[in-house]
Amino acid sequence: MMELEQVRVRFVRQDGKELAADETDWGLTAIDGAAAPQYQVYTSDQARGDGSFVTGRRVAARDLEFSAAVMDAGSNAVLRKAALSFFRPGVEYRIYLTYLGTTRWITGELTAFKAPSGPVGEAQTFSAYFLCTKPFWQSVDDFGQDIAAITPCWGWPYMDHPIFGVRAAVANFAREVVFDYDGDVPSYFKATITCDGPVTNPRLTGGDGYVRILTGMQQGDVLTIDFEAARVQMNGENILAKVDRASSFSAMKMGPGENRVSFSADVGENGMHVVLYYNKQYLGV
Repeated sequence: MMELEQVRVRFVRQDGKELAADETDWGLTAIDGAAAPQYQVYTSDQARGDGSFVTGRRVAARDLEFSAAVMDAGSNAVLRKAALSFFRPGVEYRIYLTYLGTTRWITGELTAFKAPSGPVGEAQTFSAYFLCTKPFWQSVDDFGQDIAAITPCWGWPYMDHPIFGVRAAVANFAREVVFDYDGDVPSYFKATITCDGPVTNPRLTGGDGYVRILTGMQQGDVLTIDFEAARVQMNGENILAKVDRASSFSAMKMGPGENRVSFSADVGENGMHVVLYYNKQYLGV
């Protein structure tokens, strides 16, 4: 119950430095903008008749504000100095917010910081303001799943069938994985492909499209694909020019509900290992 009653925030600066308002040094006093982003709908007047029609819609960037106060006024000088030094303009922060037992994170850039010069005997306070150009909260876990996973089956009691032998593992010969996604809005994949032997023109298929890389792979090569950023690298080198022109990066995203992703290759698909990574995205915390 105590965990559900706690509300805390942890700021992680771009250089790895951290400051937390978790009721140890600082305690949160106000949060604004975390519940939901702003929706924008664009309309145009009808040329004839009444009313308008929708010409576009989007989720706007999110503004966040956090206010905190020192838990022990005896630490005013030290904690105020630390906060003034920590919050810097033009720097990106990852913000972890915990509310009612749920923790999610979002990235924002500091747009303003206020530390009022109040009576020195009272608890010092600050307010930090952020602009989050990507407005959705992310799951803390970076979920990963191997499409070609082999599921171990050893267990107790031990069983040895006289005809079929021992079932030690189950391989995913369908080369397909089904994701049950409970996020609020779609999320793009990131994929890592390795292989046990030669592979020619690896391909990932999801939704209504696919991404195919016109290249050869050898054992030890690592192919990484970021579908949101449309970035493809082989062993750290950019090979975006080798993407099949019919490929669709936008198709490789996960929507709420059931999602299926599969892999193949012109040659060597039996030796491919494909791991997909994604963060669930939410409208609020």
